[in-house]
Amino acid sequence: MNKSVGEKLKDLRKSRGFSLEEVIQKLNISKSTYDRMEKGETSSWITKIEQICNLYHIEPEELLLPEEKYVLISNKQKGGSTSSIVINNLSEKAIELYERMLFEKDKKIADLENKLHK
Repeated sequence: MNKSVGEKLKDLRKSRGFSLEEVIQKLNISKSTYDRMEKGETSSWITKIEQICNLYHIEPEELLLPEEKYVLISNKQKGGSTSSIVINNLSEKAIELYERMLFEKDKKIADLENKLHK
């Protein structure tokens, strides 16, 4: 999974026209950490998933699921604005994985906060 997420991270960065330096600055991580994330050598992207999704304007499912598992539909509304709806064909396994990753992220944050307050 890290490999496929890494490939998506790299594709997203390039397709959005961000340089590596811009992304690491926006995510507040080191170049080597982000490089390892793009290569699929680490799962540290889990702790940054919310920031990554905000940066690239995507839903977590778009990052986590294979491309054939979701469809992005854009519909033009009055006034010229565009809204996007992500229709997911999520399996129970994908939902469980996402929930587990969120739990792990929250636990790591809590552990760090506890260490800081000691």
